[in-house]
Amino acid sequence: MVSHRSGAGALVRLLLPLLANTAYVPPGVRVDPSALRPNVLVFLIDDMGYGDLEAYGSPNVSTPQINSLIDSGMKFTHWISAAPICTPSRAAMQTGRYPVRTGCTGDGIFRILPTPSQPHGLDPNMHVSIATALKQAGYRTGMSGKWHLGINSNGPLEKQDRAFTPTAHSYDTFLGSPFTNQKFCQMDADGISQKHREGPIFCFLLGNNTVVQQPLKLVNFTDAMTRHALEFLENAKAAQGGGNRVPWYFLMSYFHVHTPLFTAERNRGRSRGGAFGDNIEEMDDSVGEIMSAIRRLGFADDTLIFLTSDNGPYQEEGWDESGRTNVYNEENGNLEGRLKGGKGQVYEGGIRMPGSVVWPSKIKPGSVSSSMVSTMDIMPTVLKAAGVDLGPDYVLDGKDMTPVLLDGGSSQHEVFLHYCGFSVLAATVRGRFKVFWGEQKWYTNDEKNASVCLECCNGYYPGSKLLGAAASTMCACGERDVTWASEGSVPVYDLRRDVFEDHALRSENWPRDLPMTYEEVIRLATEVRDATQATVHQNQDWLGAGNCTGGLPSAARQPCCPGCHQFLSLIGVCRDPKAWFKECSCDYLSTSV
Repeated sequence: MVSHRSGAGALVRLLLPLLANTAYVPPGVRVDPSALRPNVLVFLIDDMGYGDLEAYGSPNVSTPQINSLIDSGMKFTHWISAAPICTPSRAAMQTGRYPVRTGCTGDGIFRILPTPSQPHGLDPNMHVSIATALKQAGYRTGMSGKWHLGINSNGPLEKQDRAFTPTAHSYDTFLGSPFTNQKFCQMDADGISQKHREGPIFCFLLGNNTVVQQPLKLVNFTDAMTRHALEFLENAKAAQGGGNRVPWYFLMSYFHVHTPLFTAERNRGRSRGGAFGDNIEEMDDSVGEIMSAIRRLGFADDTLIFLTSDNGPYQEEGWDESGRTNVYNEENGNLEGRLKGGKGQVYEGGIRMPGSVVWPSKIKPGSVSSSMVSTMDIMPTVLKAAGVDLGPDYVLDGKDMTPVLLDGGSSQHEVFLHYCGFSVLAATVRGRFKVFWGEQKWYTNDEKNASVCLECCNGYYPGSKLLGAAASTMCACGERDVTWASEGSVPVYDLRRDVFEDHALRSENWPRDLPMTYEEVIRLATEVRDATQATVHQNQDWLGAGNCTGGLPSAARQPCCPGCHQFLSLIGVCRDPKAWFKECSCDYLSTSV
């Protein structure tokens, strides 16, 4: 094996801010020079359930840093993701748009980007990211961690172009995984993602646009991502010299608590919640380090902070490796029940997230809101604070949540649509009434097996057993996976009284004391659904993929260590043609983290 290793100096050079890119900016964009322009920090967690944090009642973990963060701002009990699975959810967070608008959705394996060598991704020439928008107001931008929104678009005989990476979306500096954490990333005894032969192909780090670690040293991933965040903050502080205030935006995107679970050796066995709890507590330490730097560098009073998860827990991985959708009583801490469903489903367990927003001197500390907001609302909220208007012709589906944050207002969404792939299965009306035109079926792959999961689709996809997965096929979105309600008998759930979605309401049992009639709820939801669908360009291919997730992998697009290439798509390792095609590895972080 050919090994490329270097020191901290080489890594620093690779992570220097890049020159301005050519990401699309709407012609009607306007910037208000009198806007507050706060710094912006987003903590995005992966696959964490509603009840997995101590602040949301979990008795299995100790998260003092996240507790303190949430206590200093507003805690939400009705924070909704725009999708119940990672690629579409993250596309919505980055763009403020329903995933169906960006094409970052689909069915089956194409609900997400299935490999790191796909030909598509979130297109910066069509969709404006938070980073691109904030660049218009003079922000420095950076990101650590998971991306999963595409890498390259080049053809078989073309140079890799990094057309969809964070740097293509105006992030000045990026260190992280452009793909995702998945079973191939399982660690060996040395903490490296090479337990499986395919590990180095799926699991590696980019420093801006250069592969800086392959295979991934998963055991140190959280430490490395945190260190990069701290370096970004130090550099942001240095840029403030001479009375020159330069606002910044940073996205801290964790692998935790996506499987395979991992922690540094020092953190194993520390929690009451097993390996899953150890993951959360390691993440809590990271949040604490970053918040400590925020205070030390003098940013605390001028930083708008968001914390949430991308989607619900991956139940099909089994009880020991999956989060929980438990709901605990706010007064006495007793378990009241569990939200229905989980990752991959548009029931509340798949889309209702823990969520908090902190904005010193703007948001009252210790406040709690039951108003419905969404991860998709982060972008319009941030743009409002930064004074950036993308113009009347650029569609944002998210809403500015400032009225909720500052005035305790109600949900800004008249109707929020819940997509599964390209289908609108449900909608929440005025933050309260949830309409289900179609409901996903459970146990479509195997018989119910409570030892694996409940309210799930605990089936095996070919090869899952080879990877040691208990189950890996979540509930899907195709016609065979959905039961559609008959016209005139569409079920509605009153989430204010029935958050567990146990008691379907229809015209015949509709309570008279509700502020809307059954017919009004259905009519409003249907009108918004039809109007939105009329503006969305359906680009679903014959495999069920969107124009972001579709296509076939190619060795020409597989990222490898500098000077190395893959010659057989997916199954071939990266090799160095200058060293008799020996297998490559590289680690530019080895002496810097």
